[in-house]
Amino acid sequence: MLSTRQSQILDLFIDEPDEALSAGDLLPQFDIGRTSLFRDLTALTEAGLIEASEGSTRSRTYRLHPNSDEYIRWDLSRPPQQRYEVNYRPELLINYQPNKSYFLTEEQREVMAEAGSISEDQTLEQGSKNYNRLIASLLIDLAHASSNLENVPISWLDTKTLIEFGERPDGLNETELRIVLNHKKAITHLTENAREMSIDPKDLFDLHTLIADGLIPESAAIGRLRQRVVRFSDSRYLPPDNPHLLRDAFELFCEKADAIKNPYEQAFFAMSFLPYLQPFQDGNKRTSRLTMNIPLLKHQLAPFSFSDIKKRDYMFGLLAFYERGQHRFLANAFVKSYQKTAPRYAELLDYVQQGGALGSLT
Repeated sequence: MLSTRQSQILDLFIDEPDEALSAGDLLPQFDIGRTSLFRDLTALTEAGLIEASEGSTRSRTYRLHPNSDEYIRWDLSRPPQQRYEVNYRPELLINYQPNKSYFLTEEQREVMAEAGSISEDQTLEQGSKNYNRLIASLLIDLAHASSNLENVPISWLDTKTLIEFGERPDGLNETELRIVLNHKKAITHLTENAREMSIDPKDLFDLHTLIADGLIPESAAIGRLRQRVVRFSDSRYLPPDNPHLLRDAFELFCEKADAIKNPYEQAFFAMSFLPYLQPFQDGNKRTSRLTMNIPLLKHQLAPFSFSDIKKRDYMFGLLAFYERGQHRFLANAFVKSYQKTAPRYAELLDYVQQGGALGSLT
């Protein structure tokens, strides 16, 4: 834990994230001697918050560590044209060892297990029936939240009336309408078949076929690995552009994802790596938002609807993974959001177990 003065020193680096500061620059800001200042700078360096240049102590300069949260937030908040291009890093996937490597900390996995274990003591058959009745509510929640993340301006109530009654809301163009209705088809397939599904090529191709239907001009690109190079307008990340490299990476992703035993780690692995690979010509994030729910539904856990994750946190988390290979921002957003939304499904399940019916507005 930093002392008050160390926090104040760190604030000076945060105010000038791209500047190198020397002891001479810092001393006038504090009523302390050089020895005390160097002791604080050493503590900040050992904590991984700043880094020191080589050379003697007196000539040394310091700057924010490039992997510190503060530097990454500053760096990735700049316009893309001010950042360097970043190529796909195959070692991120290659070095991940299922059930030995973890993107979610032990504490995060425990927190999610406590929040997401919603099934009560009951017979397996009855428990499955109640869970299936509950999970139908995911259709509206996920279709609404995932569509909003694609900048479709539709409310939860309009999503419900569109999906259940076919009533088209005002203000949606044909593409936006298709995005919502495709979510209905894909999520229905997911909720009805999750017990038999896995994170494997066939099931991912099936999900992409449903989520991208009518949204990609080249119909041959739907439900298949892309053959085109993809680029982003808001990121300098360059996904793999060699079709053979992409195919090998996609197959390795599926192999490793399917081997992960912890359902929360498995869900997060899919949430982060599918968009990173960009295996499809379009619809990668939408496909990942469905795919990550496969392990949660298979284990009868509270699903992840994306209804309580802030778009900025989600997009920044993906950006940090794309350009810096850092997963902790997305992991923190995932866990924080799940802690808020999972209890709702627990409450609904408790209601169903007591004989309640999950009806519609009619």
